[in-house]
Amino acid sequence: MNRDSDMLYRGGYVMDGFVDIQDAVKAESKSRMDKIEKLSSFSAFLLLATATWLAWPALQSSMKGGPLITGLGYPLIILAWGIFVQEIAIMDDKNRSRIGAAASIGWLPISIIAISKLEGNISELVGMSLLLVVSLCLFKVSRAILKGDLAVMKFRALMGMLGFVLGASLMSTSNFSDNSSYIQMAVCGIGVVLVALDWFGNDDQRAMRKRFDARLNTLENRMLILKSDGSAVDQAASLVMTAREEGHRDPSWGMRLLDEAEEDIERSLSLAGDVEAIKEDSLNAVNEAEEIAPVAKRPRKAWDMGQREVELGSLREGEALFRQAKKRAQEVIEWWGKAEEAIRIGSALLAKSPHSQASMEELLSDARKKLYAEKPKKAYEFAMVIPDQLSASDDAMIVAEESVNEAARQLKSADGINKEMLSSRLESAEEALSSGNHSQAKGLSDGIVREIVAEREAMDDVRRALRQKVHLISRWSEREDATDWDKRLTDIEESVDSLEWTHAATLLERLTKDLDSEGKASDEASELLEFVMDEWKTLRNQCDASNIGVEDEDRRSTEEAISLAKDALKAGRVDESLESLGLADGFMEKLRRRV
Repeated sequence: MNRDSDMLYRGGYVMDGFVDIQDAVKAESKSRMDKIEKLSSFSAFLLLATATWLAWPALQSSMKGGPLITGLGYPLIILAWGIFVQEIAIMDDKNRSRIGAAASIGWLPISIIAISKLEGNISELVGMSLLLVVSLCLFKVSRAILKGDLAVMKFRALMGMLGFVLGASLMSTSNFSDNSSYIQMAVCGIGVVLVALDWFGNDDQRAMRKRFDARLNTLENRMLILKSDGSAVDQAASLVMTAREEGHRDPSWGMRLLDEAEEDIERSLSLAGDVEAIKEDSLNAVNEAEEIAPVAKRPRKAWDMGQREVELGSLREGEALFRQAKKRAQEVIEWWGKAEEAIRIGSALLAKSPHSQASMEELLSDARKKLYAEKPKKAYEFAMVIPDQLSASDDAMIVAEESVNEAARQLKSADGINKEMLSSRLESAEEALSSGNHSQAKGLSDGIVREIVAEREAMDDVRRALRQKVHLISRWSEREDATDWDKRLTDIEESVDSLEWTHAATLLERLTKDLDSEGKASDEASELLEFVMDEWKTLRNQCDASNIGVEDEDRRSTEEAISLAKDALKAGRVDESLESLGLADGFMEKLRRRV
């Protein structure tokens, strides 16, 4: 009972004989921190009292008209340390820096104070020895803590200079009539030398910085030669510029940037010769995939986009899209038939199953959706597990545990997507697993994995499309309803900012589909307009020959209708343009009868 009461007092919880170890550890840690804080506060108060006691004679002397400053040197140092000691009770990074700074400042003044008693009595010599030991310890601590890169060395030099100033101020009262004064000057000289070495000396990255400078100059010369030959090294030039700006502060980061620049140069040089071969190879794969699955459109779409990028001069993007087209085509070639067969078998087994298999039905539905989305490998992976799960009911728990663990791993490594809903579903899966509902646990876990994959794919598609934002906006910038299209693009960007990638992909697909539809209608109307204008040119010459002038009502109406059609088509009003062309055709027919 006493043990339980003590645990409850410290913050732990005892229920049915079990102790919450985590809360108990936190309570114990808090208790120790409280004790450390109390000890530091007591130490500060003790140092404050000591400083007051040490300064009391000087205060009494000043009350009688004597000097005050000459007697407050040591008490002020103790007082400053009493204020500082409360901040170093916990040795974290921040307080280690403070300790290093204080040690760098304090070792030299303490040495000056100690050496001033060199010619004193025995008690003063003992005090001097103790202060010298303290000074040596502070010196070693400052060197041990404040070491590293150039910024740390500069900071140590500044703290050492402050310590030198304090030490020199303590020597201002020396009369240089004894040996201790000259020893103090020597110690101050050592302090100045150490400050100079810290300020102008080498840091631990000096050798790497020299290698970085040499490599940077070599790479810049190579890029100048490549640019003079007409090679496209813009991306590498950007990396080199970034390396020049940041590499001197962090040479390791600069070296990585130079590695990336060299890799980009080599890839750009080899890309120009390889892109045609890659293009031909991917086209063959796309044609084969279309023969196997005529409904598959993703490989051809990626190939067309790659062809457009190559025509625009972006070889790297073109190569990536050609490879993507081949990858998609290979997936269709290898997995489409397998996925269809797996879905058929899974559907038949579920139809024969005497029990309700809601999770399996959901899995089969997801497999069909993946197949419709032209992802046959994923569809096959979803469908193929149905027979195994139905036939291996004894291993349902193991399978469910593996699925939950995989979902947790995928969720942990899923960066850049909204995890709130997925985390809630994972908790539900874990609860279902613990309650024995293994099928529900597996279904939830697999759904999490599939959604993560879908979000990642949607993220890639949306990001790729938004990189061509300028081209996309140019398709409607001159239309009268450009504001509506801009609003739809803004909705997509807001979904991206909210990490709703699937929703953003859906909005983007609708946008591009509507644009394509509007573009097709506009092209048809443009062709009709060109035909009407050609007919009107011929008819207008005939009217001139038949003395039908520009004042004629039918001729004037024809001109007006064609002009209205042009303006409407330019503004994106396709229906209005077609209506005007119809009126123009009617007026032209009247003129043909008169001619």
